[in-house]
Amino acid sequence: MGLGVQEDKKLDHVPGTVLLNDEAAHSEAITEGLKHGTGSNAHIVLSPQPSEDPNDPLNWPLWKKEVITAILCLGAMLNAGTNGPLLNASYFEIAEQINTPLTKTVLVSGYNLLAAGCSGPFVCAFSRKFGKRPVFLVSTLFAIVGTAIGEAQVSYKYLLAARIVQGFSTSAFESLIVATVGDMYFVHQRGLRISLINFILNAASSLASIICGLVYQNLGFLWLFHLFQIFVVLQFVLMFLFCPETTYIRDVRYETDLTRNRDEKLTELATIEHSHKEHVAEPGAVADETIIPKKKTFVQELAVWTGVYSRDSIFKYLLGPFLTLLNPAACYAVIASGLLNSWYVWYNCGGLANANSHIRYVGSAIILSGVFSGKPWSYNAAQIGYLGAGPFIGGLIGSLITGFFGDYVIKYITKKNKGTYEPEFRLVFMLPACIGCGIGMFLFGYTMSKGSPSALCAFFQGVMMVGVLIGIFSSLTYGLDSFRNQSNEIFVMNMLFKNFMFYGLSNFANDWVATGGPTQIMYVFGGTSIFLCLLAIPVYIYGKRMRSWWARNDLFKTLKMETHGPVGEMG
Repeated sequence: MGLGVQEDKKLDHVPGTVLLNDEAAHSEAITEGLKHGTGSNAHIVLSPQPSEDPNDPLNWPLWKKEVITAILCLGAMLNAGTNGPLLNASYFEIAEQINTPLTKTVLVSGYNLLAAGCSGPFVCAFSRKFGKRPVFLVSTLFAIVGTAIGEAQVSYKYLLAARIVQGFSTSAFESLIVATVGDMYFVHQRGLRISLINFILNAASSLASIICGLVYQNLGFLWLFHLFQIFVVLQFVLMFLFCPETTYIRDVRYETDLTRNRDEKLTELATIEHSHKEHVAEPGAVADETIIPKKKTFVQELAVWTGVYSRDSIFKYLLGPFLTLLNPAACYAVIASGLLNSWYVWYNCGGLANANSHIRYVGSAIILSGVFSGKPWSYNAAQIGYLGAGPFIGGLIGSLITGFFGDYVIKYITKKNKGTYEPEFRLVFMLPACIGCGIGMFLFGYTMSKGSPSALCAFFQGVMMVGVLIGIFSSLTYGLDSFRNQSNEIFVMNMLFKNFMFYGLSNFANDWVATGGPTQIMYVFGGTSIFLCLLAIPVYIYGKRMRSWWARNDLFKTLKMETHGPVGEMG
């Protein structure tokens, strides 16, 4: 038993469990021949182990990985963080401008997220089959085309068409970007990057509301789309030039976090690494039989088509995200992160509206635009946008907590566990998430129902955002480290679940709010969030056994849906 994590009795080694700290494990004799980290991480065994191929994303220099991550984060900020809340602060005024009822105007956001959810399985399937780069590029093209439609004319029909087309750009940047972190970074490096992505996908939408409210108030409706188009086109150019394909089919012997025979693989890898070093020192010596490819040039990395990554039918991969729900541990990661996200998205992007007073709620209007446009506040679009400062600052604080302490805590717990890392260690962050969600959600609903000062409402929304963001970080990193080979499916299912939850809520929750007020529904949201956070306790205890069960009953293998590639030219 490792610090409360129940040991499995079926497998000698459970995929996801990693020998991370060889000093603490006193296993230097086994791991001394393997690749290690540098500097203060010199005692950290790299997992997965990078191959000898210079084109292996794990072998790319750190600056290159960071540039790719930064550009994809810009894409996430635009296509996911800004795309959704683009009109949030100004829906009341837009409805008047296009002479359309508020409820019908706001519904375009529902269709936007519905398009994002429906495209999710296709994003997963195409990325499995053809790699992530073409999927990212095509997704941004959808944003460019949709924004161009919105720029063309001020009318409901153009607005609806623009939001639907823009919605198809969201899925890749909400799901594949996290899987890309698993492509390029080692286990001990992922926490900081996922914290940054988590912040952008969740808290940055609040900053977008602030900016978009000011743009609408000062420049008008069309400039929301004009300015958005400039940044989207810039991001597309940067992504085309500096984001090569990260999908890479590595020899299974290097996948030390996925293997079921760890000790044998480590010994084999140590032998190969020793052989390679001799080959480098003595060119005439015979090393591993693998032929090391040449490093690609900059021009070669610009290729959009890098080959087919699987021999299997693309239709099989359309079912992949749904299969993850049959994996208990992955299902927890999907539901916990997806539900926390959808709760926040719903009351930040839709659900409560107030046309005349703080006790009357209508339709599926936007909470910030709806509630605070009415009495006792009577705010305009710019003032409503400023309220996004609360959740933005809360998200920033949550990101700093997970960014600075995420990987540090994991290394510390691993050292206490005699050098062995368990993905369940990521779930310790569910405790602060539980506190933040509980306090924030309960008091956010209470202060709104009482017509409290808007700054106080925004403060508790910020507290809520701290808890939500930490909870999403904890559950997503747990899913990535537990099942990295199925990360595409897990994160696509997470995105699909969240967006369909939002769309479903927009169809019935408003009647609930109309009869029970914001306090009742916020208490329900807060209660379910606390339950999911506390559910992390049994998942922490029995998670390793659940991973073992899935390794022995993996439906992706049973149904022959794992990636078999490569086929043809692999770039």
